[in-house]
Amino acid sequence: MTTIALRTLRSPSFFHHTSQFPCLTTLHLLSPSTRHASTTSLRNPSKQATKPPPSSQRPTLASRINGPPSTLPAPLDLPQRQPGESFFPKYGLKLGKAYLAFYKAGVRNIWGNYKAARLVQSTLNNKYDGSLQKAVEAGALSRHDFQLLTRNWFDVKRVPIFALLFMVCGEFTPLVVIMVSSVVPWTCRIPKQIEGDRRKLEMRRAISFRNLVASPPTEKGSEELERQQLIHISWSLGLSSSAWDWLGGQYPGLPTFMLRKKVARRVEYLEMDDRLMGSSGAQELTPEELAIALVERGVDVMGKSEKDLKTLLVSWQKSTGKVPVENLLLTR
Repeated sequence: MTTIALRTLRSPSFFHHTSQFPCLTTLHLLSPSTRHASTTSLRNPSKQATKPPPSSQRPTLASRINGPPSTLPAPLDLPQRQPGESFFPKYGLKLGKAYLAFYKAGVRNIWGNYKAARLVQSTLNNKYDGSLQKAVEAGALSRHDFQLLTRNWFDVKRVPIFALLFMVCGEFTPLVVIMVSSVVPWTCRIPKQIEGDRRKLEMRRAISFRNLVASPPTEKGSEELERQQLIHISWSLGLSSSAWDWLGGQYPGLPTFMLRKKVARRVEYLEMDDRLMGSSGAQELTPEELAIALVERGVDVMGKSEKDLKTLLVSWQKSTGKVPVENLLLTR
């Protein structure tokens, strides 16, 4: 059993009392009463030793494995159209208000995630020179906080363009974002958009596997991959826009050096994520977190049950100890 697995299986009380970074554990405690209790214990160490917090306030294994719920889209509650009700103006107005509330919740979550991520990033900067890799290797970062950092950065980069799109399109934004999904923060993606993106990705992945003829590399590292293999991984994981396919040539797409860089970054991310997830992580993930994890690993998820998704992720985890991630991305 690896060191990461041993750290993961320790009791929640261990993390509360001996964590090297108090700010990392407090990120899991979302209720106001919990934050108040954490602050009190830090001010008075004697109380912390004699009065441990209630078990409901301690970070569980599932809370350390799953990403923060605030990094996922908020529930979208659309009004039902009544029989005989015209679309304009009454139903259209109600529909517009529902989407407006959804997008406002998504933007609020981005702001909240940004503030929470700054606490984690501050610790990384002070202790590990801002290096995620060093923090993961030291066991100082949970997968919860790792996903907070990566997803927050993904969303923050897209806020300016999405805000401009929303100001221009207004109530028609849900119709437009389906065509330009890549500019939309994850917290603002509607269910139909996410489902459509996954279906398109699985179609491209299937086409790419049919055309893949190069043999898997014998050595680890993106430097060993041929251009066709780099393009396949890019297609399979959605690392670049399909607009690059129009360049033509035998293997159309981004220049090779850019593809190699993108693939290397994704492999590094997956290796850290696998390590933080641990051997029992698949059993603790929520259904949506399971789907996200598998999509990031180039595995089809549409139409599969939660049990099937867990089986697929467990199979991936078992394989990573024997086969390089690059090879797994080139096989089914």
